Amino acid sequence: MDSPYRSTRAEATVRPRGSGLAFWPFGVRAAVLLVPVLLVVLAVAWGAARTALGLGSAPAGWVLLGIVLLSLLPVLLVVLSRAVSGGGGLDPAAVKSALTEAAAARRGLLVPRNVVPERGESPAGAVTSLRGLRGAEVVVVDLEDGHAWWEHRLLLLCAAAARLGRPAVVVFTAQQEGRPGRFAGWATPADLLQRLQDSDPGLRKAYLEACGQAAGVRLAEASGAAPAARLMKELGLEGMRRLTHPPPREALHPFLEEQLLARRVDRFDTSPEEIDLPRLLALFTPVLHTRALERSVDDAAWLSAALREEDEYVAFTDAGRYAGLLPGAAVARAVLLAVARPGA
Repeated sequence: MDSPYRSTRAEATVRPRGSGLAFWPFGVRAAVLLVPVLLVVLAVAWGAARTALGLGSAPAGWVLLGIVLLSLLPVLLVVLSRAVSGGGGLDPAAVKSALTEAAAARRGLLVPRNVVPERGESPAGAVTSLRGLRGAEVVVVDLEDGHAWWEHRLLLLCAAAARLGRPAVVVFTAQQEGRPGRFAGWATPADLLQRLQDSDPGLRKAYLEACGQAAGVRLAEASGAAPAARLMKELGLEGMRRLTHPPPREALHPFLEEQLLARRVDRFDTSPEEIDLPRLLALFTPVLHTRALERSVDDAAWLSAALREEDEYVAFTDAGRYAGLLPGAAVARAVLLAVARPGA
């Protein structure tokens, strides 16, 4: 299709003959393949520059974000080309549908109430259920009506996730105005863990003592039988080998830190601090991401908000209910897949 804008010079056309894309002359396939190449090259260049300039201790967060965005530049140019070109076009409704489906596929794993399959189970038993969460990128903590979760049990979940690096994100939902599953926000386990410690000296003390004991047990493991027995006694763990080295293998507990933390926070079960929606906001507002892409919003406005979102993750809702979560970098990729021609 001819462009509605004409020029007297052939060189001024905005549609390169090779690809049909106004701002990217190399085609969709080249754009997709170039993304990981750029990511590796820019990451290596940044690493070399840090070494050469002695910037090893400098924070790299914003630089890494810039590297990711630059790597995605070819994809964004393809999307822009589709938007302004006469062929292909950009259908906001189709893109919304594609992104919503992609987010729903990464909704996350629902965590049992208080990290236990049955209400009233001890924190030590809760450690067992953490094993099933360590492979998930996203987990959902449903506060329900405000009586489903205690602060010290959330501490246990966040401590394990922060140490292991998985789950990477905790999504909170809650009952609001009688409607269940409403999105309340998301945060990283490390941020949640720090806020919980800052809010309660008792939780901080329990966490630090458990970490110290775990470090001592690991040291004892490498010290031989006699020194190990002495260290275990000094740590207050004499006669507790079944706790640190559970049968039948009697190897060091894979969740040693959490097992010891569960033992430390067990006393909070008698008078737990429940987490309802107001308490969630009071505890975590500085680190809680509450923005979400609501499906009922006008398609064009929705797509504009999706492409302008700068958070590490983007939450999706449908009539206020949590619908899923996508990494911010995956949004541009999903848009590309939605606008690419069949067979491209």
